[in-house]
Amino acid sequence: MKNFVISLSTAVKRREHISAEFGRQDIEFQFFDAVVPETMESMVRELGLDLTATDLKKSEVSCLLSHVALWKKAVDDNLDYIAIFEDDIYLGSQAKTFLSDPSWIPKDYNIIKLEAFYRYITVLNDKDDISIAQRKLAVLKSRHMGCGGYILSNNGAANLLKFIKKYKKLIPIDHIVFNDYMLQGNDRIFQMVPALCIQDFILNKCHEKFPSHLEDDRRVRKGEVEKIIKPKISFVQKVKREISRPFLELLKFINFRYQQLHGQIIIRMKFK
Repeated sequence: MKNFVISLSTAVKRREHISAEFGRQDIEFQFFDAVVPETMESMVRELGLDLTATDLKKSEVSCLLSHVALWKKAVDDNLDYIAIFEDDIYLGSQAKTFLSDPSWIPKDYNIIKLEAFYRYITVLNDKDDISIAQRKLAVLKSRHMGCGGYILSNNGAANLLKFIKKYKKLIPIDHIVFNDYMLQGNDRIFQMVPALCIQDFILNKCHEKFPSHLEDDRRVRKGEVEKIIKPKISFVQKVKREISRPFLELLKFINFRYQQLHGQIIIRMKFK
């Protein structure tokens, strides 16, 4: 297994954190220098992507290109498996079991999401789920954002490369992999449960330790800057909210029954 951590070459604090995190379990890894504005144009040409129509901010484009560059590296270097991480993650217990020798990965399990991002997700309720070292691999059936940690086989990387080149208007990398590809791609996506890694801002619910220009740019692009300061709501708005609550609960119940009928279950994501 080749483990790569995407990181800016100047991100000293983040790199120290990662070195300590992987070193704690004696796991081999390499830093992969993140794409920066100075290298962006040449990387776009090398990867054969079209960025003319995207609404993504530069930091989001850099993030996308860094991940795609590693997919290409997996194919070009003929790597059987590659594990890709971002530089603010924490590793769970027995991580070395999963990140050293890939022999535990069943054939045709081409994309495995290692991280916890949403609190609740939907997976296929399958009695044949693969269990390894007190964790299991379940087929992901609902979108689950974040690209903090995942494993690709050589075929998985090649399939993702083909898929992303179809986009006329590129969107954030995690939406491509863990939503669009999950719905339209050639591979099933497997979720590790409990999660093997988690990003700092999810675990600690803030960006204080590792401030992120990427998250700031995402808020700007989505018009969410004003949401940083939560506005007060009026009495009428409160009444409307309470009136709508029973209907929202009914929709949740209908969705739950639909999932049950289709062999799916909602689980709470845990990290350990």
